Amino acid sequence: MKKTLSTLFAALMLLGLVSCNGSGTVSYYEPQWYYNCYPVYDYWGYYMYDDCYWEYYNEDGSLAQELDMSEKLADREAHVLAKTAEVYAEKFTLSNDQAMKIAKNVKDFAALQDRSSEDVADFAEKLYGVNPNKVASAVAGAMVGNNAELNEVISQAAQNFQTSEQTMKEIVNELHGKALEENGIEL
Repeated sequence: MKKTLSTLFAALMLLGLVSCNGSGTVSYYEPQWYYNCYPVYDYWGYYMYDDCYWEYYNEDGSLAQELDMSEKLADREAHVLAKTAEVYAEKFTLSNDQAMKIAKNVKDFAALQDRSSEDVADFAEKLYGVNPNKVASAVAGAMVGNNAELNEVISQAAQNFQTSEQTMKEIVNELHGKALEENGIEL
C-alpha cells in the first residue's frame, strides 16, 4: 500500500512537471464588452428612462472612449484643413468653398514627395481652373518681360474663383511668391 501511494504520488508529481513545462499556449488579453445601462434624468432630477448600450473596456478596466486611430487622424486633418481654409477665406475674402479648394489642393500638392511636371500641371489646373500649357507659356513670357499673357491667365483664374484680379494676384503671390521672385516676375 505504501509502495502504491508513493508510485501514485511520483506519477502525479511527474504529470505536474510535464504540464507546467510547455503546453505551447500563450494567453492574450481579450477585450471585454459589457452591456451597460445608465439612468437618464430630466432637468428637475426626475428619472425618465435607462439608456442601455454595449461598451468596450480597456485592459486596465477603464471605459474605452475611441478605438479608431485613423478616425482620430482624419478628424485632426479635417480640422487643420478647416482652419487653413478659414485663414485663406479671411485673408483673401473668399467664400468658404473657394478657400477650402485652395487648402485641399495645397495640402495634396505638399504631400507629393517627387513632383513631376505632370503633377505641377495637374495642381495648376485643379487650383486655378486654367489650362496648364497656357500657364506655362504665360510664365515663360513673363520671364522675358511680357506680362500680358500672364495677366490674362490671372484674369481667367479670378473668374473661376469668382474674385477680383487683384485678389487672385495676392493668392498667386502667397502660393508661388518665392518661385516668381526667383524668376524675376512681378505681378
